[in-house]
Amino acid sequence: MKAQGDRFTAIPFLSVEIIERIARTGILLCPFLVIAYCVWTLDRGFEITDEAYYLLLAMHAGSVKLFISAQQWITAGLWQLTGSLATFRAAGLASLLVSSALLGLGVFSICLRFGLVTDHFELKWVVLAGSVVGAMLYASTINLSPSYNLLASTGAYAAAGMALLASNRSSILQKYALLTMAGCAIGAETLCKPSAGVATLALLVLWVSIFECSRFDKRFGPVALVFGAITFAGIVLLVNTTISDATQGVEQGMQIFRMVQVEAVEARLIRYFIEFLGYFLTTLRAFAVPIVAMTIYAMTRRPIFAQCGLVTLVATLIFGNLHAGLPTLSTFNATSGSYLFGGFNRYDAQIVAIFSMLLMMLIVTIPVWSKNRNTFALFIGLFLLPYSVGIGTGNALFTQVIDSLAPWGALIAVLVVARQPDHVNKIPSSLIGSCFMVTIALQIVTSNFRPYNLSLPLTRQDQATTVGQLGEVKVDAGTYKFLAEMKAAAKVCEIAPGAPFFGLYNIPGVALALQATPVLTPWINNRAQAEFVIERVRSEDLHSAVVAFQMKGRDFFPPIPQQMAAFPLGYRYCGMATYPYMHQRIQIWKVQTQ
Repeated sequence: MKAQGDRFTAIPFLSVEIIERIARTGILLCPFLVIAYCVWTLDRGFEITDEAYYLLLAMHAGSVKLFISAQQWITAGLWQLTGSLATFRAAGLASLLVSSALLGLGVFSICLRFGLVTDHFELKWVVLAGSVVGAMLYASTINLSPSYNLLASTGAYAAAGMALLASNRSSILQKYALLTMAGCAIGAETLCKPSAGVATLALLVLWVSIFECSRFDKRFGPVALVFGAITFAGIVLLVNTTISDATQGVEQGMQIFRMVQVEAVEARLIRYFIEFLGYFLTTLRAFAVPIVAMTIYAMTRRPIFAQCGLVTLVATLIFGNLHAGLPTLSTFNATSGSYLFGGFNRYDAQIVAIFSMLLMMLIVTIPVWSKNRNTFALFIGLFLLPYSVGIGTGNALFTQVIDSLAPWGALIAVLVVARQPDHVNKIPSSLIGSCFMVTIALQIVTSNFRPYNLSLPLTRQDQATTVGQLGEVKVDAGTYKFLAEMKAAAKVCEIAPGAPFFGLYNIPGVALALQATPVLTPWINNRAQAEFVIERVRSEDLHSAVVAFQMKGRDFFPPIPQQMAAFPLGYRYCGMATYPYMHQRIQIWKVQTQ
């Protein structure tokens, strides 16, 4: 490859401008691919754990009395507007699209103010596209039903976008209207995930304090954010419950939560640090060659090192860790070591690849984002925003951020279109950005082959059936049989819609299949939680309850709550169904009326 200074001249018929345009066009096309995929998935798959829990909270918000997240106060309204599984998921998709687009607009606006970009229509759309593609990575984990994770992400995106838009407004009225609305978005995030809301508020307060010019705005901008958050959260609380009932529900919900999550706050924060360090070192090992090559390029600006870095980056993304050996053609499929595949049990690999490209992009564009305090604060904030949304999770924080990557998508896209110093060539950043977006798009689409808690790919979820109030859903043959067996059990015991329901354990989706209503909470994962809930149930609900058991092995019941010590005396057997994922055998029983 022939080089002149820092100019790539290896392909005479492709100028720097043409390569940049190809890269931008590729980024602009990615949202169409991922949105089309997400729309295709809306009516496919029925799983009986996490998504079922979200649905039950939205459908029976008035029955939920024990909680640590008040997501049901928001999702109940969305369920009323939608009324079916497919349209409820569509509401989640729409909220991700709108909020991530708002974030992209805010990022472009502040970069325009700082002189990082030119006011060009195409460049703005590239940033919007990057933000949207990052947000849609959520779909590679679980379907798009609105939940505390999805709503925390959308709240953070919208809040950050409006706060950044406010910083570029000269009108006091517009500025503080946007800041107050940003605070409202933080209020929604806080209701769904309190720890995330607090972390996002702290980040935005820091941004406002740095970006605003006047002392007045530096002081009262954060006040507007806090006012909006408190006002929104307070209104939603008072519309749905009372302060005393909410306090009691959270206190008792925390008691249930601690029966599963016993980790102290300090221990969790230490774990986050240790896990982050471990994953960071894993990233450096897995992508050592391209990261080192890009680092040397940033120091020397010799094109040969950027070319080496790009070639080895693409090879590693396709084939996995090169030092671990290349897969054969027969193994190069959805189960290979390629980083281009997403889905359940691939989250660690997904984020390692994404994080490595983020590091490389930041390395080669140091002169752009480190030029002054404002640009440094902006890009560090975009880097940290997904972690602020993930804070509080019981999962590994490093991998949790794949639920909220719109900020990284916007960050990458801005660096693709940003003005570069004269001595810096834009081809490396353009190609790294393209690899980043294409990788995420492919991870989203290929997650179809490993859907969350489903036994078969979404392409095999093609048999239409009706699932209670969820409407028509496409499922695989095993799930179709499972739902038919559930309907038969309901008919045997004459289980009426709305019957009180206990799922023992972690099978809330059975309530959806039976059209039953979980008592106090849909979330019962062990015997201690079941006993805690049953102690607080009204006697009339206990005397008409439906109980589902996830069997241990073929013939053994799970641990029975002490209040049901006489079981099966006083209960009528209704039937059994097998959910195909992990072959879960579930028996249905009903309390016999006296």
